[in-house]
Amino acid sequence: MIKAVMFDMGGTLEDLFSDESNLQRTSHELYRILGEHGIDVPYGEAELWDKVYPEILRYKAESERTLMELKPEQIWADYGFKDIPVDREKLLDASEEIAHMWEVTYFNRNLRKNADKMLAGLKELGLYVAAVSNTASVFQVFSSLQEYGVRQYFDDITLSSIVGYRKPHPKIFQIALSQAQLRPEECAFVGDTVSRDVIGPRKVGFGKVFKIVSFLTPLKDLGNYDGYAPDYEVQDIYDVYTILKRELAGEKAN
Repeated sequence: MIKAVMFDMGGTLEDLFSDESNLQRTSHELYRILGEHGIDVPYGEAELWDKVYPEILRYKAESERTLMELKPEQIWADYGFKDIPVDREKLLDASEEIAHMWEVTYFNRNLRKNADKMLAGLKELGLYVAAVSNTASVFQVFSSLQEYGVRQYFDDITLSSIVGYRKPHPKIFQIALSQAQLRPEECAFVGDTVSRDVIGPRKVGFGKVFKIVSFLTPLKDLGNYDGYAPDYEVQDIYDVYTILKRELAGEKAN
């Protein structure tokens, strides 16, 4: 019997989108934060972006290959500003603020339609609810759920920035399961990519896997994933509640 539902964040609980204007705003906000922290750089905003952005993309590519997540301080000191002469102590102090800004500016994010009603419904069913997210910020997911008015529905939140493993690494799911004190077959997972949110839970042995399409789905699911399919593909995230309600009612009837 399913006793818990765990969710991916960006693309699943959240709708998100990014285009060239997001990059421009991120560049501007990065320069602003540096100024507010008294971090002098020998470049203008555009030139700084041209140096920092490729290094952050390099980190992203490495982290997706190794499935390991560094702390914000390491990302920005060892990658973003690796060859840029800045005050390292001030940069370390500003790193989480930069990481948080990056997550909410590089993408436009909004709580997915009906996600709040779906979460409330799952709690009414008595289910344990958690988030398992890849993120380079330590606090952004917590604050975003609070801003959306749904933080109260979550029993636990497991982040790659805290545990050091990125989905689909089995350890990030195993940590979430350990915190829930549940077996994998007692848990459902909901995500928007096969590459992270279906393969990972499948390999660990989750009881049910749901997939919903997002802006990220075609960008992240570029490989061959034969043998890995979700139990359900949903268009409306509220369907996660209705499907589980029906299944739980059927199990109780039997």
